[in-house]
Amino acid sequence: LIVTLDKLQVDRLKAYRIPAQIVITSCISVGLVLIGLSIYFQYSLGFSPSSLQIVEFTIIFLVTAFLYNVLYFSHYFLHKENTVKLVAERQQREVLEAEMNEFRNDVNPDLLYESLENVINLMYRDVEKAEEYIDSLAGAYRYVLSNRIEELTSVEAELGAARNVIQLLNESYFGQLKFESLLEKTEEHAHLIPGSLPVVIEFIVRNTITSKYEPLIIRCLMEDEEYITLQSKLNDKLIIHQESKLALERLQKSYSLYSDKPLIQVKDLRRKLY
Repeated sequence: LIVTLDKLQVDRLKAYRIPAQIVITSCISVGLVLIGLSIYFQYSLGFSPSSLQIVEFTIIFLVTAFLYNVLYFSHYFLHKENTVKLVAERQQREVLEAEMNEFRNDVNPDLLYESLENVINLMYRDVEKAEEYIDSLAGAYRYVLSNRIEELTSVEAELGAARNVIQLLNESYFGQLKFESLLEKTEEHAHLIPGSLPVVIEFIVRNTITSKYEPLIIRCLMEDEEYITLQSKLNDKLIIHQESKLALERLQKSYSLYSDKPLIQVKDLRRKLY
């Protein structure tokens, strides 16, 4: 009966499940008991049970059926509550894992370890320059962590973060990286997703061949009075840096949610535009 009710259970009938099951199981139990008593008394003892005996057995098995249903529904609701808790814990774990992955992506371990190695090298050569480098490193990560919960930030703040990233990367590229902003002051009041310029700049730097003969100049400018553009010389490496590529893809996905003007990459014969 219980299995049948579970299979036939409809959302609008859930409110009647408990009383219906108690009534039906009680009736079936009492009916089977009365039939069994009648058969036993008539064929084994040779006489019919008295009214008092029928009432006593009926009460006993009604109470038994009721207690069984109480135990069943106690187990049912306890199982349901535990299932809800398990689902909530699983969702919480998934959220925490997503937050940890997001935090790890925000921290950018490649840039962090590379910068720490550069600090060690600078400390042996020029302590004052090492202190300036540490200030840039602290500024870059302070910007990332302080804007994790912000949806948008000003272009002016992004330019400052971009300069910090360039300074951090420049030590590994022997000063061959240059960043120029051609934006007007009024254009710097526009808004971007936090980390946009640093992510794109790092992607450009890590996937462009750079040397003292081929320095990399990245320019930030406004095009068509609505697109903030990063422009650099087209000189791609043969192997793409995967971490920076994934960071760029995450940024593109974010822009698809916030704006109808997506983050795009355009290449012509001599330059790249973002």
